[in-house]
Amino acid sequence: MKKIILTLIAVAISAAALNAAETVKKQGFLTTDYCVKRDYFTNCKLENYLDPKQKLVLYVHDEQDFYYIDASHLEKAELDEGFARDGVSFTVTLEGKTIHATKYDGPPPPAKSFFKGCL
Repeated sequence: MKKIILTLIAVAISAAALNAAETVKKQGFLTTDYCVKRDYFTNCKLENYLDPKQKLVLYVHDEQDFYYIDASHLEKAELDEGFARDGVSFTVTLEGKTIHATKYDGPPPPAKSFFKGCL
């Protein structure tokens, strides 16, 4: 009887460990699936972002691959500043080709230009 109970506990613990999602940080370019499949990165039109049928994706340069973003835990207004920009980072849990975003960090501010104000 003890062996059966211990076996059931071990199975339950290993199943819980498999279901526990690993939280990682992904950084890349925020765009839509329409634009990434056509290589329209900075030329991606705002209407693609506003179209509810288009899925948001994060193109990760290091992996040269993209992930669909489930941003249901975030406000869409938070993501506005990062659309069609590089350096956007998310704290996510991975599930295949979909990332479930739990935290969003906007892109870094643009670098200062040497010639700014000279013209």
